Amino acid sequence: MSKFLNYTLLIFLFFYVNIAKSFSDNLKMSEATIQQMIIEAQKHAISTIKLEPDERSKKITLLIKKYINLDFMCKATTGTFWKKASETQREKYKTALLNQIVLAIEEHLNTLATLSYKPTKSEKRGKKLIYVRGIIEDPNKKKPNVNLLWKLAANKNGSFLILDLEIEGISLVSSQKAETVSVLRKNRGDFDILLMKMSKDK
Repeated sequence: MSKFLNYTLLIFLFFYVNIAKSFSDNLKMSEATIQQMIIEAQKHAISTIKLEPDERSKKITLLIKKYINLDFMCKATTGTFWKKASETQREKYKTALLNQIVLAIEEHLNTLATLSYKPTKSEKRGKKLIYVRGIIEDPNKKKPNVNLLWKLAANKNGSFLILDLEIEGISLVSSQKAETVSVLRKNRGDFDILLMKMSKDK
């Protein structure tokens, strides 16, 4: 009986150690993803500071697209209505949503030309979600800190991508979903009306 218990304990410890290591690795990979994005954002902010706003937006769009899970965000912000959209409508919505995301976080990333980003805490939430917290702060203490919470999960390739970003406690996905679903409900799920409204809001 004791041999059986010892054997069971060894199996338990083996899996516990491996799971703990996996959690630790996921945290490190998520932190590294955000750090790399911040480094690229800082380079972008400095190198494009003299460009016109439209040109800066085009460049930051490519950067943001590289690090977010746009497919997830599209589904999350439209709920059950996503299934009713045609392929053409889905592609147009992806473009429109990306533009909305860029507008929401462009200002904060562009401030990295003069401000700095400081990671504060990372933690695992549930089976797949990783929270990475950080602060954009002014070294000269002239501007208030901006608290950021990045929510990430691994894609099929094992790369960690951003699913959502909270800026001072306000979720981009939740905010966008509230607006999007409201419009779709009022118009019986008509994506063309939604897309028209999003294009006017640019």
